[in-house]
Amino acid sequence: MRKILLVVLCVLTMVVPINVNAAVDFNGYYCSSKHDLGDGTFYMTCYIVVTSDEEINQVDGSLILTNVNLESIKTYDDWTSNNGLSTEVSFTADTGHSGTFTIAELVYTGNMSDTECEASFMPNGASYEEPQNYVCMILDGIYYGENGTEVTEEEYYEQCCNYTCTVIDNKYYFDSNGNSVTYEEFVEDCSNTDIVVDPDEPIDNPQTGFNYGYIMIPIGIISIVAILKFAKKNTKIYKI
Repeated sequence: MRKILLVVLCVLTMVVPINVNAAVDFNGYYCSSKHDLGDGTFYMTCYIVVTSDEEINQVDGSLILTNVNLESIKTYDDWTSNNGLSTEVSFTADTGHSGTFTIAELVYTGNMSDTECEASFMPNGASYEEPQNYVCMILDGIYYGENGTEVTEEEYYEQCCNYTCTVIDNKYYFDSNGNSVTYEEFVEDCSNTDIVVDPDEPIDNPQTGFNYGYIMIPIGIISIVAILKFAKKNTKIYKI
């Protein structure tokens, strides 16, 4: 018999009696009975349940599988599965958790004809790490908005840069309220205000291609009053 693993005949409850740093235990890990799918196969669901005296937001472990395939992982609360359907599982949460709680449910499939099946979980450890705050940051070319969630480049500028009557990269137009708008809406809203453009990217009318970068429109539609140089991006983190 393997150390802490309970091998059963195709899916009775499976338990992992192990403690981590005496404050965290995984004795709540269990599996449902198999459900016959009527085509010679079955599925079953196993649950990673943790009891912790201290707050944790990271759990890692390994799945030991015999005659079963991992089909899906569903997490609970704010827990996230980081490794997809790998047998090396890793879960993180945005907040700390203590007490007894369920991290995830894992669905396995197998053949009814197999007499020996195993779907065991061996935890590597649990810990608490201060969650990363990616509010209005650029990390490895990924843009994070005002809520710390991934956004598009345009949404990032709109949420985090407070651009008003500004043209960025000759493709994003921001009105007097800082909203990203079309070229026509931009001209209509900002015709009587100072407009900021990048001199290396003079503003063009997207319909005509006419360049307004270095000339003054007689009726004062566009008046260049400032030069904006956007920060050069690389793989480091920038916060605006």
